[in-house]
Amino acid sequence: MVRRIVTVAAVLALVLLGFWGYREHQQKQALLLKAENQYQRAFHDLSSNLDLLQDELGKALAMNTQRQLTPCLSNIWRISYVAQSDLGQLPLSLMPFNRTQEFLRDIGEFSYRVAIRDQKKQPLTDDEWKTLQTLYNEANGIEQDLQKLQTNVLTHNLRWMDAELALSQTQKKTDNQIVDGFKTVEKKVSAFPEIQSDTLSAMKSKDKPHIQNVSGNDVSQEEAAKKAAAFLGKSDTSGITVQKNGKGMQYPAYSVTAQEPNGQKFYMDMTIKGGHVTWLVKDREVKDPTLDLVSGQQKAEQWLSVRGYTNLTLTKTEQYDNTAIYTFVPKQENVLIYPDTVAVKVALDNGEIIGFNGQDYLFHHKQRTLGKPGLSQEQARKFVSKHTQIQESGLALIEDELGKEVLTYEFIGTMDNDTYKIYINAHNGDEEKVEKLKQL
Repeated sequence: MVRRIVTVAAVLALVLLGFWGYREHQQKQALLLKAENQYQRAFHDLSSNLDLLQDELGKALAMNTQRQLTPCLSNIWRISYVAQSDLGQLPLSLMPFNRTQEFLRDIGEFSYRVAIRDQKKQPLTDDEWKTLQTLYNEANGIEQDLQKLQTNVLTHNLRWMDAELALSQTQKKTDNQIVDGFKTVEKKVSAFPEIQSDTLSAMKSKDKPHIQNVSGNDVSQEEAAKKAAAFLGKSDTSGITVQKNGKGMQYPAYSVTAQEPNGQKFYMDMTIKGGHVTWLVKDREVKDPTLDLVSGQQKAEQWLSVRGYTNLTLTKTEQYDNTAIYTFVPKQENVLIYPDTVAVKVALDNGEIIGFNGQDYLFHHKQRTLGKPGLSQEQARKFVSKHTQIQESGLALIEDELGKEVLTYEFIGTMDNDTYKIYINAHNGDEEKVEKLKQL
């Protein structure tokens, strides 16, 4: 009797185990099928959007009226960013594909910058038309390669899950038609010559640090450790480690870690040239505030002054939980110089500085020839929306969309309980930028 019960229980256990295993297998297969379908959809969308992108670029080249060109360029911008999204959904993270992504980004940025400007004042130049033609020809080559790959995928019923597996097998060479097809595309894009375009060059250089403006000679890792200690107000370099950053940085730099006796750490980046700190953060829990925002501002100003950052004006205060971030810019001839921004993060529990970003100041700060505005403040004010109630105003130097410095009038005003900064070109009255300020 006992033997029969044990036998029946064993059989039931095997049946249940088999059912559970079958169910797990079915669920796994369903997930794999869902992932495969998503990959296939993203790939075919990518191929379709590259086809549309090439068509729109061709239409832009054939157009002779500015009225038609603007919506066409806007469409190119939209499609290029959708194509980037499609590409980002494919399982290609283990494969270098940055040149193709950069190519799509260049198309989007270029078309957007040209589309948003006043075409009557700044029509498409010969240089920009040649850039469009180059982008058209290069997009045509990529489209043809993707169409070949798409035909191959459909004809041979290729699976993206196999491509993902092939990419993950780093220990041995694995042939896969999808992976090989995308490698062909990336190789072709990498071979494209650098596009010579003032607009495209300005776009790429806008956020590129101007390391040539930095003073001083290259410092060794030992010297960097001493400079880091001085910046933190430490008497020696104990607990400080310095490593040279890799080639991915926009400028040659050291990565510095400073450990305190309580185990907390400061992290910072420092330029190799001159040993200047560009960025600093301390990762710690900030407790309930004991300081208000005014007291926090005083802590930030004192900390900056000790490190040589003087003649600064507070332009923005932002509070996040128990911390505050203060943004400062220098003044020259009573003009706020926004490209030379410095930001400081203060812990409001004890006033400690736990964050600093001085990269913009380091790479941009210099004495400028500003010149006189072509418009008076009263004249510039007429270009501000009549629905805005102006509270403050003054001169400010800002960067436009292409990184060019522009002298403006800064108007701070309110509308519908929101506060805005509006920048009006001090020479021609163009509205250069509008920024909505966060409420504290």
